[in-house]
Amino acid sequence: MILVGIGIAQAQDAEAQRFDACMNAAGGVSSEMLKCGKEEIDQWDTRLNAAYRTLSEHARASEKTKLHDEQRAWLKHHLRETHRLAVDPNNGSVAFLDSQAFELGDIKNRTLELERRVKISP
Repeated sequence: MILVGIGIAQAQDAEAQRFDACMNAAGGVSSEMLKCGKEEIDQWDTRLNAAYRTLSEHARASEKTKLHDEQRAWLKHHLRETHRLAVDPNNGSVAFLDSQAFELGDIKNRTLELERRVKISP
């Protein structure tokens, strides 16, 4: 179990380094920074979907319904908050970057939570 944890931590470090390198290469250009964020979000989204699918496939009917409802509630909040930040009139051109930063952090946290649950499920 400890080796699995170390492997995950190393993978996350590599992902963070890749993202940081992309952001550094963007040179402060918003459109390039948004591309970096999109790539990172896509990576986390793939992991999120895999973890959700694994949990769903191994859940009993009542657990599956609860998981489905929980995921729908998370997604509703995730989309609403991402949109709210993107259209914030007080944030100007930074609004999209703020929105994407929230989106990335939120999807990362949800993914890690679901992956943790996959590891402890029977």
